[in-house]
Amino acid sequence: CRKDVETLTLPFLGEIPLSYKKRRGIFALFNKRKEIREIVVQEKNRNEINEAFRVVRTNLEFISGKTGSCKSIMFTSANPGSGKTFVTMNLATSFAIKNKKVIVFDLDMRKASLSSSFNCKAVGVSSYLNGNVEDPKDCLNRVEENLYLIRVGVLPPNPTELLLNGRLAKLLDELS
Repeated sequence: CRKDVETLTLPFLGEIPLSYKKRRGIFALFNKRKEIREIVVQEKNRNEINEAFRVVRTNLEFISGKTGSCKSIMFTSANPGSGKTFVTMNLATSFAIKNKKVIVFDLDMRKASLSSSFNCKAVGVSSYLNGNVEDPKDCLNRVEENLYLIRVGVLPPNPTELLLNGRLAKLLDELS
């Protein structure tokens, strides 16, 4: 909500309207309340939500500069069901439509909610981080043109240690 961030001294990138659907789409995403969340961003669609994601994408590009280097964006929140998966996949799709190569990482190593929304190979970032997989390409799953997903894989008993062992930075470097 805009009023929640108006007092902050951070740039305001845009607002994304709520999107609740009653039907299951090809890329339906479910949250804990069983509401269906779809990838709603589509090429050449000018509806309100598509325009909102375009505004956020354009503003992100503007504030990040035109260096041409690889950019990393992280979404987090203290609350489950707050829209991280929905925003992540739709913003990623918005960049992919613009012919940007996008890799989405599911780093929620306790729930893997994003990973469970897609039918992908089981190997994931946890296998790379623990050393069972050496080539990052073995973890890539193509979702659509220019859009890839690296799922969690096997839920590890030690997610914090895996994320801090140094291999995540190596993975990000290799893939960029």
